[in-house]
Amino acid sequence: MRVLVAFGTRPEIIKLGPVCKALQDAGAQLDVFWSGQHIELAAGLLDFFGITVTHNGSHIVDEQGLAGKFGRMTEQVEKILRAKTFDWIIVQGDTATAAAAATAGFMGRVPVAHVEAGLRTGDLMSPFPEEFNRRLIGQASALHFPPTAEARGNLLREGVPAKDIVTVGNTVVDALIYARAKIGDAYQPIDAGVAALPTDKKLVLATMHRRENIGGPMRNVLRALRTLAADGDKVIALPVHLNPQVRDDVLKYLGDAPNVHLLSPLQYPDFVYLLDKAWTVVTDSGGVQEEAPTFGLQILITRESTERPEVVSAGFGKLVGSNYNAIVDGVRRLTRGHERQLLKAPNPFGRGDAAERIAARIMNKKPARREAAAA
Repeated sequence: MRVLVAFGTRPEIIKLGPVCKALQDAGAQLDVFWSGQHIELAAGLLDFFGITVTHNGSHIVDEQGLAGKFGRMTEQVEKILRAKTFDWIIVQGDTATAAAAATAGFMGRVPVAHVEAGLRTGDLMSPFPEEFNRRLIGQASALHFPPTAEARGNLLREGVPAKDIVTVGNTVVDALIYARAKIGDAYQPIDAGVAALPTDKKLVLATMHRRENIGGPMRNVLRALRTLAADGDKVIALPVHLNPQVRDDVLKYLGDAPNVHLLSPLQYPDFVYLLDKAWTVVTDSGGVQEEAPTFGLQILITRESTERPEVVSAGFGKLVGSNYNAIVDGVRRLTRGHERQLLKAPNPFGRGDAAERIAARIMNKKPARREAAAA
């Protein structure tokens, strides 16, 4: 069984790291394509999860537009698929790398397996272009691994046969459990800024990067964080995204704010460490919505909609958009008192065995290889 796993961003490494290990443990011959969408943000992650890249993308970041990046990645994956005989190509989530690799697999008649399938907001433009990407990947996939029953229902409503859907949970839970065990209780942060965070204040972790929030919405969030920092009992830790538009606004609104610590993009062990210490998280990240419940954290989601409604229905998340008052009031409510307000409910995104279940299905179901598409 030969499998190509394709990814190019930090979240994909985190979520596919456990899958790569499970496939190798099950005896698969594993090839790994790394597009390099997030070069700096991926620092140390490949080694942390023991992933060996066999095919590196080239000049992806040189392309300025999304369509150009998509085209170049599709072409590079296509060349890999032509050079060897693959039984499966595995992609995760909703990135440009995942969409391009799935397209190349479909066009080359190599079955595509989609990890974290079935997430939908119902609005093709939000988040952009991720909602489009995940729908495209869904059309190209032969096997779908949704994390939850709700995601499975989305696929069924779109006409995906039930036999091609396996609900497994989210592999981010597997990654968190692995990381927590690996760093241990005596962990010393890698980043000096993380190590220097005061321990006598309530930690509020914030992340922001979504394209649709850049501009006015993000500035409202930054204003709210500045107000919260001025309360005096809290410290705001914000890893600053590398996008220049995000960075400029963050520095403008929070660069001189007391009790605000602007951090470099975090290595994954440092991020897990902060989640374990935080009182709450203010975020527009999809991944954090899945990760926070493992720590019992209640979070504020700075988006108008979420493709992960389970985090809201389970009580771990609240949609606040860019509403200044909702963010300020929400954080103050969750940092009231002397003890963190953690929920004891299980993570709705799984129990930590998703990767093993994915590998078992891939290894047990070897589809008949179809004839290659005509040139």
